[in-house]
Amino acid sequence: MKKISLILLIVCISITFLLNFAMPEFAGKMKHNISSMNILYSYNVTKSFSEQTNDTIELASVPSGKTETRDSDFRSDVKLEGTPLNIKRVVKESLNKPQVYKTKEKLTGPEKGFSYRKYYLTKNYDKGRYIVIRTNKITGKEKVYAGTYHEPSTQEPFIKWSRDEK
Repeated sequence: MKKISLILLIVCISITFLLNFAMPEFAGKMKHNISSMNILYSYNVTKSFSEQTNDTIELASVPSGKTETRDSDFRSDVKLEGTPLNIKRVVKESLNKPQVYKTKEKLTGPEKGFSYRKYYLTKNYDKGRYIVIRTNKITGKEKVYAGTYHEPSTQEPFIKWSRDEK
């Protein structure tokens, strides 16, 4: 058994050397393919929703009788807490994709009787916990990872609203 392991190690080192030094252009292409094929491990991701959170940003404050043109460009990304680097990609693949909000619009002040109109953008997130079970395809040994996620909400990831104030 030790002899087979030693031979296998020598073969792997030889292939790595060959790919990295003799054919570097091929190594760059294969490196991504090998890691994405999940040759050694399989992953099972389970997520559980706990609450919806939000982050509100003031976009503008327009005085009465005035008009402003504004460009808005915001992004709502996945946030992970307590996630080891080796499973971060696996967890992100099971979550909602980042959302983008871009607009160029005219913002108007309020009617008489109010001093200004404030415009806001609320980014909604779904918050919860995830569990990843990583299984070694050769030995069958499992390792469990857990952490917290925030992902852009699938229902109304962005809400634009305004309020007139005196």
